[in-house]
Amino acid sequence: MPLSPQQQHWQRFYQDFGFIRLPGLFAAESDWISQEFERIYLEKGITHDGTKRTGCGYLVESSARLCSLVANPRLDAVLTAILGEDYNYLGSAGELYVGDGMWHPDGVYRELPFAKLGMYLDPLTPATGSLRVIPGSHLQGWEGNLDTRALWGIAEDEVPCASFDNRPGDVTIFNLNTLHNSLKGGYRRRVIFMGFAAHARTPAQVEFLKARLPEKLYSELFLANASPELMTHLRQPLELRGQMPAN
Repeated sequence: MPLSPQQQHWQRFYQDFGFIRLPGLFAAESDWISQEFERIYLEKGITHDGTKRTGCGYLVESSARLCSLVANPRLDAVLTAILGEDYNYLGSAGELYVGDGMWHPDGVYRELPFAKLGMYLDPLTPATGSLRVIPGSHLQGWEGNLDTRALWGIAEDEVPCASFDNRPGDVTIFNLNTLHNSLKGGYRRRVIFMGFAAHARTPAQVEFLKARLPEKLYSELFLANASPELMTHLRQPLELRGQMPAN
């Protein structure tokens, strides 16, 4: 299906700048998303003492309500624009962040486009830990954590970047090669991440994707709640792992 004019703009912006900002994408759902986040951490017995980052794998896959976000038509329209209509969903995590980070990409993925959705659940500003990204940095091949003093003679918070005020329900999707960071934050910044990739078409892309898939992809709860439309975005990873559920 041809892309709409809005999708074409999303596609070009993402290609050129390595991220796309979607204010209010899940604003209507933000209250219950936060409630589910807290419930899952509590039920899994994950404690956070504010001294270090605390993660929770498979967070979305642990809640039938959160599972519905992956197949949300508003999100699907954006992902179709930037990754293609048969993109792959790779999984999720929840995080409680603490303090400052370092400028870094999440990898160097040249063989196949990968994208990460970040949704912070608290009101934030650049001065209190909202996400910062460096537009266009996904094209430059950066690797690992960057020492900004050694590279450019400036502090982490002096690096030119795009930064935003965040409200619950806002979403940012960024290329995994894009440099990003959050600074000056408190000790309990809640965020949900989801991972996506374009459909692997060549043998080299298939092997590249397979090597980066977790052994266990999705929970039984997630698969039980997967609509036929959502299964379109799960089938290739499941087939590569030999985990396709019986019909």
